[in-house]
Amino acid sequence: MKSIAITVALSATSLASPTPDLVHRTKRANSSWSGWANVKNLFVFGDSYTQTGFDVKGTQPNAQNPLGNPTYPGWTSSNGPNWVGFLTTTYNASFIKTYNVAYGGATVDSALVAPYTPTVLSLKNQTQDLFLPTYGRDPSSTAHPWTAWDSLFAFFIGINDVGNSWWLENSATLYSQIFTVYDALLEQIYATGGRNFLFLNVPPVNLAPLTLENGEYAVEHEGIAIQVWNEKVRNLTAAFGAKHADAKLFVHDTWRVYRDVIEDPGKYEQTKGIRNVTGYCKAYENGTPTWYTKDPSCAYAVNEYLWLNNLHPTFPIHNATAASIAKFLSS
Repeated sequence: MKSIAITVALSATSLASPTPDLVHRTKRANSSWSGWANVKNLFVFGDSYTQTGFDVKGTQPNAQNPLGNPTYPGWTSSNGPNWVGFLTTTYNASFIKTYNVAYGGATVDSALVAPYTPTVLSLKNQTQDLFLPTYGRDPSSTAHPWTAWDSLFAFFIGINDVGNSWWLENSATLYSQIFTVYDALLEQIYATGGRNFLFLNVPPVNLAPLTLENGEYAVEHEGIAIQVWNEKVRNLTAAFGAKHADAKLFVHDTWRVYRDVIEDPGKYEQTKGIRNVTGYCKAYENGTPTWYTKDPSCAYAVNEYLWLNNLHPTFPIHNATAASIAKFLSS
């Protein structure tokens, strides 16, 4: 198995420690979080690492397919289920209906960081054009009822914001603008009754083949930008929690899961079969007939590569990520 030296700093596992006053006010406000075992509705926002191709106008989540449409595992970038599918069907502690409005290529706001094509739905679009009009109006009386108590809102965003802007000289100002928008979107969801929020921070995609191919400078400086982004996620959630003592916010250290697997795939049961963590095989880059295809031109089967192509990982690390999230939310 190939290896690579990792020089970026280790990120924190969760939110910075709250002040004693914040702890007191959170307890007094009687948080809506009732535990992972009581989550019945999962609303998901993000990019290609999260997308399943869900259409809010199509078949809704149901007992036959808790992700609604399309057929499980959906249209993913992982050549199999992604973390959303695994979390919903493998590591769920109850029956969960998952409404996944994520869109491949998404940034927080296309006006601030342009996606690879103008038709991409940003986090802002996902919130304002999909979630709010379909599920956010009077949740108790809609065709898809949910409550603050039984619902979790999950966000996995930032990979494209960082990837499309890390080299800019004004990145500090840009990130401040992005997180102002991010905060406003959270406020809009909070206004509909959302109280429980899960954030996946940005993994070390500077160690994906796309950046590795561009040399040490790109690896180092995109890695720094990722750490800045992840720190802003922690700051965002801490500040939002200070404003809304009845909200429960979780930051999952997805960066650490990916870093661990890149260092040693055997650290997780789900990834112990991975044999290449730095490259990918061209025969697999657009997907394969099965989740375990072995092409003669490739050294390993598709699921034995961490990377399906130059940016997107295969399903085993999505599996490990979902297992880690469920453990985190249950602790």
